Amino acid sequence: MFYLVIFLILTLLSVLNIQFSDKLTNQVLVPFASLILIAVAGLRYETGGDWDSYTDLFNDFPRWDQIMVHPGLLFAENVEEGFVLLCTGIKALGGNIQHLFFVVTTINITLISIASYRYTKYPLVALMCYFGILYMQLEMIYIRQATAVALCFFALQYIDRKSIWKYMTFIFLACLFHRVSVLMIPLYFVLGRKFPTWMYLAVIGIGAALMLLGIPWIKSIFLTVAGLLGENYADKADLYVEESLFAVSRKLSIGFILNILILIVVMIFHDQIDSKRYGTVMLNMYFLSLVLYYYCYELVEVSNRTRYFFFIGVIILLPMILELFPLFMQRFAALVVIALYCFSFSRAVFLEQPWAAAYNPYQNYIEYKIHPRPSTGKQRAQQSHEFFRGSRKN
Repeated sequence: MFYLVIFLILTLLSVLNIQFSDKLTNQVLVPFASLILIAVAGLRYETGGDWDSYTDLFNDFPRWDQIMVHPGLLFAENVEEGFVLLCTGIKALGGNIQHLFFVVTTINITLISIASYRYTKYPLVALMCYFGILYMQLEMIYIRQATAVALCFFALQYIDRKSIWKYMTFIFLACLFHRVSVLMIPLYFVLGRKFPTWMYLAVIGIGAALMLLGIPWIKSIFLTVAGLLGENYADKADLYVEESLFAVSRKLSIGFILNILILIVVMIFHDQIDSKRYGTVMLNMYFLSLVLYYYCYELVEVSNRTRYFFFIGVIILLPMILELFPLFMQRFAALVVIALYCFSFSRAVFLEQPWAAAYNPYQNYIEYKIHPRPSTGKQRAQQSHEFFRGSRKN
């Protein structure tokens, strides 16, 4: 129940935030909540997903002195250069994989916290939403992508400020950690544009119909584009299309219905959201995440990973809706609904269900250094992988 306790703490802080949204409250409580989020993922020990893969990567990366002598080693790795440089820098200082996890989480949460503080008057609600919706995947599995997502999220403020060079600088940095960030470059000219309500509903309605009818269309386009980008991308595309573990289609589920309902709610407040400083940008980010959800239903793994770059907009969009209610009890009732929505994403981890064994029980690096003992991380990771494979086969 460790993660559930953290979620409840963040929810309680969110209640304080919607009642006392003054600057002093945010300046005290936001850093406190940020430190909690940094500590959980940053100090995890053989807990969560992909820690074993990242450990192997970290150990195999060249040392800083080797790169200085042979710069080509930086580009020889099949991983983005920014991540390689970060790893080699930590290794040069005598650090290990645990230090990498802490540094990466600190960067990510700091960027998201600062940006949330600027985007909404309820940044603690945004952090609660991030923990419930995205944290378990990004901060405790896809750490390279988490850094890229955080940098892109931070860059969104420069669309409103019309500072294209600052925006592109952060997107360039994001590309050094995850190449899919390149999708954000042309979106500088799109995310700030206001569109009519009917267009949002029509586009998502058509996508939902494609999914329900099972009309195939995206796989051939995906393979063609990947082939044009080079052999490395073509090989990965083949893996996602042919490998049974990844090549599954999205099916009708509670998520299908929830996405439609959330979109309808957002559209009810469309004009008010558009009137807010960052409202249009966050609305369009969320809209693009739904486009990927419905139109790319044939490629669940690809759409899910790409969708993270846009779905993060929802952690600001939901607090913005709270800002529209003048009375505390109205905001409180809406917050309860939002908290339940966020809970639904990570309920398996919060409730310690078997397929979330990689997360539970939580192991802390400092505690394991003080009281060394055998770790169950590998066994629990294998158990989670088996459940994942089983769910994909079914």
